[in-house]
Amino acid sequence: MTALIVAAKRTPVVRAGKQYAHLGAEQLSALVIDALLDQLASPVPVEHVFWGNAAGPGGNIARVSALASRLGTSVPATSMDAQCASSLEAIAAGCRLVATGEARAVIAGGVESVSTAPWRMTKPATPMEQPVVYSRARFTPRPMPDPDMGVAAENIAQRYGITREAQDEFALRSHQRAVGSAASGCFDSELVPVAGVGGMVERDSCPRPQLTLQKLAALRPAFVPDGTVTAGNACPINDGAAGVLILHEELAHSLNLTRALEYVAAGHGACDPELLGMAAVPAMQKLRSLLGVAHDWSPHLLEFNEAFAAQVLACFTELGLDPLAANRDGGALALGHPYGASGAILATRLWTQAAQANEGDMAVALMAGAVEPARR
Repeated sequence: MTALIVAAKRTPVVRAGKQYAHLGAEQLSALVIDALLDQLASPVPVEHVFWGNAAGPGGNIARVSALASRLGTSVPATSMDAQCASSLEAIAAGCRLVATGEARAVIAGGVESVSTAPWRMTKPATPMEQPVVYSRARFTPRPMPDPDMGVAAENIAQRYGITREAQDEFALRSHQRAVGSAASGCFDSELVPVAGVGGMVERDSCPRPQLTLQKLAALRPAFVPDGTVTAGNACPINDGAAGVLILHEELAHSLNLTRALEYVAAGHGACDPELLGMAAVPAMQKLRSLLGVAHDWSPHLLEFNEAFAAQVLACFTELGLDPLAANRDGGALALGHPYGASGAILATRLWTQAAQANEGDMAVALMAGAVEPARR
């Protein structure tokens, strides 16, 4: 059986604490879910929602989001937390459910509302102790090293010899592509307008038209003294949501839908926690093995989540991928990285690109933790 992605939508991505500061994760999610429902001329009975989230309040954000949408009370939902890969895992889970015949229509995606994410505190061991606020859950068990992502990016830059200049050049190109694509309307069909603080938000807020290499070079290291990773070659902190509608092939054909991405497979990988971000390498290698292609195979359409320029460049080098061939409309360094939504944003970008290019080759969404291909 075949699972087809027949629609993809996302909110504009904005900086945390700005236009979406008043909107909870379920509100952003509901906007996307409802927009997906609006894509079909005939209503379809959605049977499940898979939704990713990384920094939210916990609980079943998928179910809360579904209830906030027009789906009603009868649709079950499952939340996914694989950190940055959460929504890509959600889409893979939804595709598998449809491919096995257990469901005919599924909505999958993810959300991040850093603006409204709760504080996290440790529970005191004794009545005399005070709780301690912490910014994120540990990536590793004690006593293993647990570097922040920025520190891990510095480790990667040092290990793989990625220079500050190379990182800044990559970041600048991401902004230039995003600015150019936005101006030419490449994102228009996938965006869901949001009533934000100060008015309707209809475009991504982070791409910088006036950015130059000189401005990037003037920025100080953000995580390690005398390091190479800065606020300019690292992704911003963002709010946003994205999702896709997945239908069984027979249902899609009965609705006379001719535009779709066919789910093929998903590869997964893991790496040394001190080099967080390099998991995309074994994930892509696993995918190449699943597809039975050459070890240096590269898809025609590739979206790679740009958490840090150093991380992406190192992964490209290890995988033999051309940095110029990926993220043709810019990546997360410019567009933003709302953690739990980013995988679904990659899938949405591929959906739009495949339609615009009218191409039938393979498309791959790649990030640290999971990789998912589809073909038009």
